[in-house]
Amino acid sequence: MSTIHPEFISILSIRVYRAMVTSSEEFMENQVKPDGFEIKLGQNTALNIENKNVRIRLNVQIEAMKAETEPIGLSGDYGLEFQIRVENLEEFVTEKDGIMIIDRKLGNTLIGIVFSTARGIIFERTSSTFFNGVLLPVIDPNTLLYKK
Repeated sequence: MSTIHPEFISILSIRVYRAMVTSSEEFMENQVKPDGFEIKLGQNTALNIENKNVRIRLNVQIEAMKAETEPIGLSGDYGLEFQIRVENLEEFVTEKDGIMIIDRKLGNTLIGIVFSTARGIIFERTSSTFFNGVLLPVIDPNTLLYKK
């Protein structure tokens, strides 16, 4: 297994391709402060070995909740795309049944970078909405790495 060298990893671009806050008529008529949030996460990863690039699309759905079980009619849907260059990418990729698989160690590192960056973007994007700022939770990157 290869060693991860942070100096070999660089973020080429970050793009928000979906950013939407939706509020129901019921919420607009009776605006209440959320007690918490239900957050659903997903990601899609693509590799370009020749160019040493990894594309990760992170999808985040947020539902504002009352008493942690009752939606209040306020939701958010965000999609962010990260282009990342890994100078020694070929050292971390294997092929199995015609599918390119990224090593778990590098995958966790990249998902950690993406998720922590997304945390700041989504907090900023939701701070001027009825959400009043949503902080994504701290997670184990493994749970997101293998979730589609």
